[in-house]
Amino acid sequence: MIGVIMHVRTKPDKTERFIELITQLQKDVRANETETLLFQVMRSETEPNAFAFTEMFTSHQAWKDHASRPYHVAMADEGWSCIDGEADIRSFELLGDAPVMGETA
Repeated sequence: MIGVIMHVRTKPDKTERFIELITQLQKDVRANETETLLFQVMRSETEPNAFAFTEMFTSHQAWKDHASRPYHVAMADEGWSCIDGEADIRSFELLGDAPVMGETA
């Protein structure tokens, strides 16, 4: 299992378009990727152009496959053109047992 956390900032004039693209991507991922256990995008409460992605995949291969899905590829260029600066992308290995769906921390 692998976790990915990504932080990005959008160009102020591209924020709304980014939200549209990412909202659709989130729907597509949830509908089509059984090996993507979590795909959640959040917007900062205090910085409207700051976003965090929290992603969990069953394997490194599932993470790789995620980025090559047709709907992901189709929106990628426009999505990245909305980003201001570099994305901070970090991958993590799971410590301890995998979470059980329906249970709380």
